[in-house]
Formats: sequence, structure tokens, C-alpha cells
Amino acid sequence: MVPWSATVSGAVNISNTSNYTLSDYILTRRMYKLIFFFVRVDETDMIENIAAYISSRFQNSAVIEDIKGSYPKPRFDEDLQIFCKYAFNQKTPEDGFDELAREITYHVGELPLGLKVIGSHFRGLSKEQWPMEVSRLRTYRNGDIERILKFSYDALCDEDKDLFLHIACFFNMEKITKVKELFGHRFKDLRQSLHILEMKSLISIEHTDLEDSEYYESINMRNLLVQLGQEIVRKESVLEPGQRRFLIDYKDICAVVSGHTTITGSVVGIDSKNWLSITEKSFKGMSNLQFLRVKNDLYHPNIISSPGPLTFISPKLRLLDWSCFPMTSLRFINNLEFLVELRMCYSKLEKLWDGIQLVRNLKHMDLTDSRNLKELPNLSMATNLKNLNLERCSSLVELPSSIGNATSLHDLRLFKCSSLVELPFSIGNLTNLWKLDLRECSSLVSLPQLPDSIMVLNARNCESLEKLDCSFYNPGILLNFVNCFNLNQEARDLLIETSTVNFVVLPGKEVPACFTYRSHGSSVSVKVNQKLLHTSTKFKACILFENEVDNETYYFDLDTLCVYTKTNKDCILLDNKGEDDEVGIQKRGLVSCRIGSEWRFSEWYPFITDHLYIFEVEAKEVTSTELIFYFEIFDEYSKAREIKECGIIHLLEHHVDDEEKMDTIEKEPKVHI
Repeated sequence: MVPWSATVSGAVNISNTSNYTLSDYILTRRMYKLIFFFVRVDETDMIENIAAYISSRFQNSAVIEDIKGSYPKPRFDEDLQIFCKYAFNQKTPEDGFDELAREITYHVGELPLGLKVIGSHFRGLSKEQWPMEVSRLRTYRNGDIERILKFSYDALCDEDKDLFLHIACFFNMEKITKVKELFGHRFKDLRQSLHILEMKSLISIEHTDLEDSEYYESINMRNLLVQLGQEIVRKESVLEPGQRRFLIDYKDICAVVSGHTTITGSVVGIDSKNWLSITEKSFKGMSNLQFLRVKNDLYHPNIISSPGPLTFISPKLRLLDWSCFPMTSLRFINNLEFLVELRMCYSKLEKLWDGIQLVRNLKHMDLTDSRNLKELPNLSMATNLKNLNLERCSSLVELPSSIGNATSLHDLRLFKCSSLVELPFSIGNLTNLWKLDLRECSSLVSLPQLPDSIMVLNARNCESLEKLDCSFYNPGILLNFVNCFNLNQEARDLLIETSTVNFVVLPGKEVPACFTYRSHGSSVSVKVNQKLLHTSTKFKACILFENEVDNETYYFDLDTLCVYTKTNKDCILLDNKGEDDEVGIQKRGLVSCRIGSEWRFSEWYPFITDHLYIFEVEAKEVTSTELIFYFEIFDEYSKAREIKECGIIHLLEHHVDDEEKMDTIEKEPKVHI
């Protein structure tokens, strides 16, 4: 590009910028247009990111200042309103605070985040405290955002400062439940400390409550505050990173794990975003290490400088999260008494450790895509383990019988464990297990008795599965045996007979004869005993889909299946919660598959031919001895799909009061049909 010098009308004078080009000038002006737009919409992170980009690309500060000066800054009154909103919960200062509020606003400058944080700091202070805090604020340079933000940090108690640094260096954007588990008893009252940081605008608590998803809260700290916290930690020991609490900078981490710097017991957490060159003694001197996270990918693997297993000496390790771990085993000098989460996805591990480890605090274990893993360790002490994810551990042949001691386990994922032949009988001891994912366990031949707590059993594409040495008594269970064509007749009969308000899916070419009323097409006529008039009664339904012409696979959700009678006035089919609200009536008896008052499965099922889809419906206030059931179902594109056959059998006869609400589902007797 050719250097140039000129005066641009209506802009800035750049006659002294010999290394500055027209395209540079235009780009910079556009950047500052973005900055002042984001100032207006209060997007502080975007402002700082753009400003940092400009500063890194263009070194001529005079030009940058000229361009900044060519745009009007936000009005002082707008800045004052932002400060007052957080200091007084109103747009203007309270009586007697006008002069001090204006001085603070002028001193902080025009960045909304600084005004929020300082305003939150002054909120609730007495009139006598304000002058003292303003005097302290005067010692910070005008517009120095880092020092302005640190003003609020300095006012925190030691414990809240510690929590702030933990979040800035390691736990930003994490769920509060997970943070609480990992911290243990480190903080006296974690909720109260988080509340204090939120009230001072140092963090925000994000609430997530998506449809069909669990509700959770997560911690969000703005980028400028993250940078502040990390800089505070860096200054703990500028020249010796091994003496800091947290290691985040990649060069510092490399220096520490390679032994090129002094290591003390100060290091609490390491968070590396890149590969590391490690030896078996890389973490040997870190006796206080609690949180270790190494994130990298398959294309940039870690480098092993020695063949031995990696040695951990810290007895306080609570989190070990290492993607693409390069070694075949781990070695721990001390018991893992405090380990809460072990996450080693895409690792080269063949085994974890030998013998029995005291892992009574272990709650989450994720070894996804560890395709060389041949065995799991003894889990007899893992009595608090909640989640075990072994997806695509294709070399794993069996689960240890000690898994039966993990009685807190509620989610077991074995997707594509293609070498797994059977499950241990001890799995029946897992009385809190509610989800078992066996999809594409292609070598699995049989299932033992499973705990009654299971709500979701997905065995799709278990092509070798033949026997089900179990029964299913949970009335809310969802059973998916799609493409399990080797199931013997006894197993098929068991699934057909299972009583559940959710779906049962299994291979089949026609509606079984046990369904009293059968018909081709999407409707079937049912005779009802006259004694059942004006009562509520339950039915079990079975449908098969017609062959699709385009050979594409389409999916449907439980909420897209409707069952209704010839006229709604004659009979209303309830959802499985037992309610006939306005929406349900308008949709002519939507089968929404609810469990109690809160469980609701959002599984998407494929439209597959030669499969039976079995579910229950309930009719309320039967007014005719002949009911005609119509079935209507839509795919994800809201297109109605054709039904080849359908069938109905009458299950239960009972009266339901108009005001009855089923808050919980009690066990129902097994139905023999």
C-alpha cells in the first residue's frame, strides 16, 4: 500500500502519518463508529475488543486520538443516569448527593461497565460514608478503567476477593451447582458471596429455563473484570509464575510444567488452552493443586517427553479435565479423596489406576472417545458418583461388578461401546439410575434385571441383542428398541406387555393379536361397556407407519402425536397427566407424555417402517358405547405422516373426579394381555 498524506474534509488531519494508509484510515473510522454504537447499547465487551484491535494494529496514537475526537462522546447526563441507576435505583441523584454523584461520574469516565460497578459499590452506603469513599476514589486516575474497577474489588472482604479471583481465572460461565460441588467447603456461604459480587456488578447470574430443559444458573463475568482478576493474580509473582495461585498464560504454564521456574505449593489451578510438553513429573511439586484443565484438540496433541505414567502428588485435586490426554495410565501418590470431577475425553488411556482409590467425593466421570480404554478401575468407593459417560469407548469389554456400589449413579452412557457383551448383574443395585443409554452397543447380547428407577432406556441399533432377563415396572419408563431385530419372542412380548405412559418402540410387521381392536389406516372402532359411561378409562394403542417414498428419515416428537374421537363432545382424550386444559381440548386430546407434574420427555423418534409404536391414552367422561379413535402424527416439518395400521386394547376402568390432579404416578400392576 502507498503511504499518503492529506487532510480529509470533515474528518481529521493526518498529514504527519507517513506509515498510515487511506484504507487504514477508513477501517479505523469504521471501527470507532462501531465503538460509539456499542456505547449507546451498553455492550462494553464489544467496545473493549474493538479498541484493543485498533491499538494493536495501529501504533500511531496521534491518529487514533484524532479519529476518536471526530465523534461526539455520550452526553454527561447519560453517564450520570447510568451511575444513578445502580447507586440509587433511579435516574437522578437522591437529595444531598447531587454534587458527589456528578464528581464520581466525571471521574469514572464514559464506560458503562465502570459506572455500573462504581454505582453498585456506593449503593447502600450512608451519607457519612460517601465523602470518605469519594476521597479514596480520587486517588485513581480519571478514566483508568482497570484502576476504577479495582476500586470496587479492593473494598471486598478477603473471602469475596478470593472467590472473585477463582471466577476470573477458572470458573467464569460455569453452572453454580458445578462450582458449588468443586469448591466443597472452601467458602463459608458461597451463595451469599455470589450475591455480594452480583450486587456490586462484578458478576451477573444468568438463569436458563429453556423448554424441555432443566433449569440452571450460571456465573457470568464481563471480559474487563476477567482481565482485572487475571492481572491481580499475575502480579502475585511477576517473575516466578510457579508462585501464583492460578496459571492461565500459556508461556507461564509451559515454564512451570517443564521445570524452568521455581514451583511452590502456591499453585491452586492451571487452565491451559493449548497442548503441553509434559513428563511424568510435570506436576510433582504442586502439592496444593486443586483444579487442572487442559483443553486442546486431536490436531494439536500433547507431547510426551518420557514414557512413564503421569504422577500426581497433590492430595487436594478436585478437578482433572484433560482433553486428548497422551499417556496410557495415571498414577496418584495420594488417595483421590477430594476428586469431584474426572473428565478425560479423547484420551489414549488404557486404564486409569490400579487398586482401590478412596473416591467418595467423585460425582462426574467422563471418558468419552477414549477408544483405547480396556477397563475401568474398582468403583466400590464411588458411592456419590452421579454421571458416568463412556460413549465411544470401543475397546471396553465389560463394566466392573463394583459399579453396583455407585448407588447414587443416575446417568450411565454407553453409546457405541461396541465391544461390550453384557452388563454386570450388580447394575440392578443402582436404585437411583434413571437414564441408561445403550445405543449401538453392537455386541451386547442380553440385559440383566435393571433397577425400577430407570425412566429412559435407549437400546437403539443394538443389533446383537436377543434376551431381556428383566421386567419393567416403572409406569413412566420410555423404552426404545429401534432396529433390535434379533430380539427373541419372549423379549418382544415383554415389551408389548409393559405398562407405561411413555412410548415403547420395537420391531414388528403388524399390530399384535393381543390388541383387541385392529384396523388398517389411521382409525379404529372400539366397543365400550355401558357400565363405563360417564367414567374415565384407559387404553393402550399401537401404530405402524407406512413406507416412505423418498427414503428420507423423518422424526417426530411426542407432542406431535394426536389421538381423538369422532366428535370431541362425545369424548375427550386426556394427556397422560390426566388434565384436559384448554389447549388440550383445542388439539383434540394431545398425548403429551407427562410424568407427574414436571417430567416431560422431548425425545425425537424416527418414522421407521416395520416397527411398533406403543403408548397409552385415557378417555374422560365416556358418553357412547362406541368410540372411534383417530391417530394423527406430524414430522419435524409439520407434515402429516401416513399410518399403515393401528390397534387398541382396553386397560383400566376407574372414575376420575373433575378436580383430581396427578402430582405423582403410583406404580400400576403389570397388565397381562
